[in-house]
Amino acid sequence: MAETIDLLTAARRLTAAEGVLLLTHRRPDGDTVGSAAALCRGLRRLGKAAWVFPNEDLTPRLAFLLEDLLAPPAAQYDLVAAVDLADIPLLTTSAAQFAKKVDLCLDHHPSNTGYAAELLLYPKAAATGEVIYQLLRLLGVSFDLKIWEALYIAVATDTGCFRFSNTTPLSHRIAAEALEAGLDFHPHNRTFFEKKSKTRFLIEKRMLDAMTFSSDGRIAAAWIERDWLKEIGATDDDLDNLSTLTMTIDGVDCGIILTQEKTSSDYKVSVRTHMPADASRVCREFGGGGHPRAAGCTVSGPGKQAMEKLMAAAQGELARC
Repeated sequence: MAETIDLLTAARRLTAAEGVLLLTHRRPDGDTVGSAAALCRGLRRLGKAAWVFPNEDLTPRLAFLLEDLLAPPAAQYDLVAAVDLADIPLLTTSAAQFAKKVDLCLDHHPSNTGYAAELLLYPKAAATGEVIYQLLRLLGVSFDLKIWEALYIAVATDTGCFRFSNTTPLSHRIAAEALEAGLDFHPHNRTFFEKKSKTRFLIEKRMLDAMTFSSDGRIAAAWIERDWLKEIGATDDDLDNLSTLTMTIDGVDCGIILTQEKTSSDYKVSVRTHMPADASRVCREFGGGGHPRAAGCTVSGPGKQAMEKLMAAAQGELARC
C-alpha cells in the first residue's frame, strides 16, 4: 500500500530525481495527457531529463500535447511517476512492465488503490491538472505557453468546460491565468466541446435510437456493438464522452453507456450521475471506480444483459439517495 505524501514531499522527490518517466492511463483523456505534458515540460525547465512513456491509445486530438516529449527506447530515468492513473489495470499494454515499479502517483481519483510506492492524492480536485499546477508552482517553475495550454486542457476537459459539479475555484483560476498568459482558448474549446465528425453524429443517432429508460425515467442507458463501429469507421475520438449526452435529458439522474471493446466481447462502461447519486458506487459493484459524478468499469457481454445489470445497480443507488 502506498505511503500518502503531501505536495512538499512530492516536490522533493522530483527535485532529487535526475530523470523522470511519466505514465498515462489507457484510453487517455485530456487530464492524463495534459497533466503529464505540463509536468514533463515543467521538469525540463528545471533541467531534468523528463519523458512521457508512449501510449498506444493516444488519439490525434491529444497527440499534439506530447510533441517532443515521448520517451525514446534509450531514455534514462531514475523515477517513474503515474499521472491521473488510479489503478494498475489502467496501465496500457506496453506500460504493464511498470506495474510494480511506480515510485510516485499523482492523482485526484478517490478510488485510487495505492499501488505506487508513494501517492499524492487530492480527491477534491476537479482534475489532476490542479494537482500538477500546485506542484509546479511549489517547484518554482516558470510557466510557458505550452504548460498553460496543457493545464487548461487538463482542467477544462475534466470539468466539461467548467460546467460539471466538480468544478472548483482553482479550476477557474488556472483558466484565468492561462488566458492572462496569452493562451488562445477558443480553438481548444471548439475541438473538445463543439466540433463533431459526421461519424460521431451517426453514433449519437444510433445511441439515442437505442436508448432504454427505467420505468421512472431516472436512468437512461444504451450499448454499442464493435462490429457496427468498425462498419462506420469510428475512432476513439468519436466515442469520447458519449455518456454526457444522457445527462442532458430532462429527468435523467443516471446515464449509462456501454461500448464494446476492440478485441473482446467485453464492454467499456461509462456512468454519469447528478447529485446525490454516486456513479463510483455503481461501478464498484463491477470492479470499477472513479468519481461520484463520473465513473467507469468493464463488464462481460452480451450487451443487453450487461446493460440490464448496470441499470439494476443504478436503480439501487438511486433508491439509497
